[in-house]
Amino acid sequence: MSAIERELLRNVNEKIELIEPSTGKLFFEHKTDLLLAKPRLIPLKSQGLQSLEEMHRETARQLQQKRTNNKNNNNHQGEAKQLDAA
Repeated sequence: MSAIERELLRNVNEKIELIEPSTGKLFFEHKTDLLLAKPRLIPLKSQGLQSLEEMHRETARQLQQKRTNNKNNNNHQGEAKQLDAA
């Protein structure tokens, strides 16, 4: 903005006076600017999907435990048969 424009703006601002009516109602209208809200992060997975995946993991873990227990029992039984045979 040039110096001339600044001077003109200052003169215009000085000349504006508030005029209040002596009769009637006086109101003030406040115009708000647009307020931009911060973006919110949304989950990529729904809670239902997360709980379903958790149940799947738990079931897989239990199945793995059963398999390892069965292997251990089979090994112990095989060792006992070998000892009996000897």
